[in-house]
Amino acid sequence: ETFMGKFFIISLCWSFSFQILNEIRHLAWDLGYGFDLKVSRITGIATILGSFVLAILFYFIGKNII
Repeated sequence: ETFMGKFFIISLCWSFSFQILNEIRHLAWDLGYGFDLKVSRITGIATILGSFVLAILFYFIGKNII
């Protein structure tokens, strides 16, 4: 396992998890929720932080640690 290999896998996990969470956020927007500036900032930060958590979780599940 090289550093570049781990970096690539973690980056791929992060991009997928960010995409999933951001699409859920946009689905809420399509339904008419979350347009307030305060709510959109909170959901944006939650999307970014949640994507990091999911990426780490996906990586550890893939490594059979969890």
